[in-house]
Amino acid sequence: MADAYQIQSNGDTHAKPLLELYVKASGIDARRIGADLFCQEFWMELYALYEIGVARVEVKTVNVNSEAFKKNFLGAQPPIMIEEEKELTYTDNREIEGRIFHLAKEFNVPLFEKDPSAEKRIENLYRNFKLFLRAKVEFDKGKKEPSRVEDLPAQIKVHYNRVCEQLSNIDQLLSERKSRYLLGNSMTEYDCELMPRLHHIRIIGLSLLGFDIPHNFTHLWNYILTAYRTAAFIESCPADQDIIHHYKEQMNLFTNQRETLQSPTKTHTIPEKVLSDIRNKGLAPDVNVH
Repeated sequence: MADAYQIQSNGDTHAKPLLELYVKASGIDARRIGADLFCQEFWMELYALYEIGVARVEVKTVNVNSEAFKKNFLGAQPPIMIEEEKELTYTDNREIEGRIFHLAKEFNVPLFEKDPSAEKRIENLYRNFKLFLRAKVEFDKGKKEPSRVEDLPAQIKVHYNRVCEQLSNIDQLLSERKSRYLLGNSMTEYDCELMPRLHHIRIIGLSLLGFDIPHNFTHLWNYILTAYRTAAFIESCPADQDIIHHYKEQMNLFTNQRETLQSPTKTHTIPEKVLSDIRNKGLAPDVNVH
């Protein structure tokens, strides 16, 4: 039913709660991580607690269509979290977030610091991207290649413009703060929300939409590079093929057999020109540009 990704314990385990997170498996291979955003978001938050020794964490992939899963979880859908010592099963996202929040608060982990400015910049970004995705996929039906943005009708281009405007606002915020993460030099819940969504926007934009995050958003790209160097993100990130398959299923798009047989790969690099711009601005001086 489940394949485990056990995070090794940090030191003494007696007082640390064991939290088991069940995440949706890949639609291609049930042994791999699926592309559910909430699953990755909670995995990143739990990883932050594990890193400083607050909790023991086990992450298990589950095939939601298997009879064993349906029998054990009675219709609940991942993410699901179990705390066996308390005999508690958390099946609602708010319950999972609440338990992680209380653990972070108990041990003074600044994972849930509030920042209205950051919250405003990132809210609705993914919703606007999904509106653009659905509209453009429908417009491109029957075409061999995705149409160019400049050739889109105005009613679709408005979704594209909203996405770019929000990405620009996030780039500006990062430029003003000059920090690794949205609120400073430590990862918070906002990063656990934004980093996976930016990665999905990038992978799906390139594969299905003929769209990339504008290369002139240097501070945003540096933030994406930070995600690709953050252990919590790396550990929880699904393969490109699994992200693409996830969206193709949602959009009822045809997936040929060759795509499902590809070896899984993860895009954790950024364009060379963007890397050069980041280095020239002194944002990541340890980056080598070849």
